[in-house]
Amino acid sequence: MNEEKTIIDKIREYIAKCPYLKDGKIGIDYLSNEPTAYSIEPIPVKPVASKDIDGSCLEQYAFVLASRESYGPETMQNMLNSKFYEKFSKWIKQNDKEGILPDIDGIEKIECTSTAYAYQTGIKDARYQIQLRIEYYTD
Repeated sequence: MNEEKTIIDKIREYIAKCPYLKDGKIGIDYLSNEPTAYSIEPIPVKPVASKDIDGSCLEQYAFVLASRESYGPETMQNMLNSKFYEKFSKWIKQNDKEGILPDIDGIEKIECTSTAYAYQTGIKDARYQIQLRIEYYTD
C-alpha cells in the first residue's frame, strides 16, 4: 500500500536534513523523555490565510519543533541549547530565501514565527521549542 505522505511527514523529512540536529530521533506528536530527542507537533491556526478571486487559497500550517535537551545550573549547557536553536532559525531563514523548501505542492514559504524558548524545565533536562509555519497554495 503506497499512501501519499502527509504535510507533517514532509516537514519531518525536511527538518531531518538540518545539519545542526544531533543524532536524536524526530518524532511526530511524541517527544522522548531522554535527551537528545526531537518532535514536530502541529499547533492550532486558522488554515486559510487568504482566498484569491480565482478560488485558490493561501493556506498555512503551523507547528513547533520541540526538543528534549540536557539542562541544569551549568550555564554552558544551557547556552549550547540556545545556540542550536539560533543556528536552526538561521538555517530556516536562509533556506526560505534560497527557495529550499519542504516538498509540499504549492509551497511558498517556511518561517520561524517565534524565538526558541525553554517550555518546560526539570532538574536534568528541559523541553525547548520554536514555532514555525509554512504557507502554500491550494486550488
